[in-house]
Amino acid sequence: MQPALSMSTPYPVHYSVEQPPRFSRLQLLGRLLAFCALGMLGLSFGALFAFLFVILPAYAGSRLATRSSDPASYAAEDGPRVVKILRWFAALTAWTGLVAERLPDTAPEETIRLDVTGPANVSPMAALVRVVTGIPSAIVLGILCWFGVVVWMWAAITILVGERVGPHAFRYLVGLQRWSIRLLVYQASLVDEYPPFSFSDTVTALPAARATA
Repeated sequence: MQPALSMSTPYPVHYSVEQPPRFSRLQLLGRLLAFCALGMLGLSFGALFAFLFVILPAYAGSRLATRSSDPASYAAEDGPRVVKILRWFAALTAWTGLVAERLPDTAPEETIRLDVTGPANVSPMAALVRVVTGIPSAIVLGILCWFGVVVWMWAAITILVGERVGPHAFRYLVGLQRWSIRLLVYQASLVDEYPPFSFSDTVTALPAARATA
């Protein structure tokens, strides 16, 4: 493993959401009903994230194994499909996470923007190892999400009272979304650089671990 030396470029995953001017109480009720329905089925968005966290490296590793002579073709051929899935996941969690007012009708770009500018050059083994290397970021994200629950509840109260979410609460909730999506893109081996420990969308890329295997 050899760290890359030059890391002066912005991180290649960009996630943004435009703050809605108002949040309706009816949409808030819809979110609560969705949480109740998922709970009755024994499901949660945390469990879905954990599933993607593990399955994306496995998928990337298996696909890269069939392209051992040209690993860059994975990002070019499989990358758009993976990013499309992550965009829909981002749109769904943006709605439940109180950063988007509604679910998209036909395309996730109606409510969120996710751009992955890569490219990545990862070996099959390096892709599988990301199940382990992604854990530190996931642990910090999990801790931040516990605080996020409190922020979400406060945002829900402000929607009930005034149909709005304050700017500080909105930025925190968007930051959680951005962190989780960056991590999943990394798990999918669509970028080389490790996701930054930051809520900002303008951070500099971190050193990438280049696998020689």
